[in-house]
Amino acid sequence: MSRETEGLVSESLVRESIHKTTYNDTEPTIVGDYGGERSGGCPGIGLDGKDGVDDVHQADPGEFEPCHPDEPKSLYPVRELRELKKRSLEPNRRNSRSPSGQKKIEAAKQQPSAARPPNPLENWPLYALIILVCLAALYLQNFLRGGGVTPSSTLSPGDRRMVTLREHLRSLRDTFGDQPEHNWQIIRTSIVDMLNGTDVYSGPAVILLLASEKNERFAKCLAEQVATALSFTFEDDGRYGTIAPDDLEISEDVATHVIENRCRETIEKHRWHVVLASHLEKWKPDAAMMLHPLCDQENALYKNATYILTVFAKHEAVAGKRERKEYDKLAEDALNRAWGAMDTNQRHAIISRVTGNVVLVRDDSASCIARS
Repeated sequence: MSRETEGLVSESLVRESIHKTTYNDTEPTIVGDYGGERSGGCPGIGLDGKDGVDDVHQADPGEFEPCHPDEPKSLYPVRELRELKKRSLEPNRRNSRSPSGQKKIEAAKQQPSAARPPNPLENWPLYALIILVCLAALYLQNFLRGGGVTPSSTLSPGDRRMVTLREHLRSLRDTFGDQPEHNWQIIRTSIVDMLNGTDVYSGPAVILLLASEKNERFAKCLAEQVATALSFTFEDDGRYGTIAPDDLEISEDVATHVIENRCRETIEKHRWHVVLASHLEKWKPDAAMMLHPLCDQENALYKNATYILTVFAKHEAVAGKRERKEYDKLAEDALNRAWGAMDTNQRHAIISRVTGNVVLVRDDSASCIARS
């Protein structure tokens, strides 16, 4: 054999030897928790075909992918372990996404935890409802005790006075049922404008009670009852000033000073609002002249005053049932007869100022207790 041939054979043998050695040396080796080294393309299976994986590391064959011996595997099976962990968690994730899993989660959330302490704020709507019911019960109880009257503390001064006036007039109307209804309406409307709760008055208010001489006792008692009611209306506790005919009998000059001083004492000093002047038909002309500045609606001495006046006439002049439109004329006639000696113009001027609100007092079967 020639040298060339020998050289080719020798080179071929060397290459084959190198190839075999390289294949065996580069064969993948699986290193892990398998208890040793194993050769081959499948993890945990040796070249002899026996399973070398420990029992504690055995897994369900269905969880592994098909083994391909020819595919190169990683020297360290980290990726395979991660894939195995991920597959083991997949059933729980699928269950949590399923409707039945969601229901189980919601039910678990809704179940109260025995370890968690109760929160009192969770029941605040119930507490609020209980408080509202208690407040409503208290309000209803106070409302029934007060007879359905709105508490005076919640009313304005003017409204409070109107409530008081209605209560007292209702009481008088129930007590003296023989008096016509329009008598109480006249009394009410005469002072309504003064019950505004301010210091600005449109008064004075003038109320004239006309009665028969035979009915003097009852009319006097009724006038006192009306004066008391109006005093309570103005929050004066039933107190008012009086001008009696006996106080004016000394002389006309003295009578004038008595009237002036009595009104000043009542209204300015005591700050009361009601003055009761009785028996105007007995007043002398000079004394009667004092009614002009007192009862004037435009330039009165005291705008925050209410004057209750009484006039008594002959029984036949006012007896019987009279119409409301006759009241003013009956009072004018009675005063014209009483003050005939006075100047005509002055008399008419005074009469026009005191006969704006006339109440004709009828005989009443009810007894009236006069003020002592």
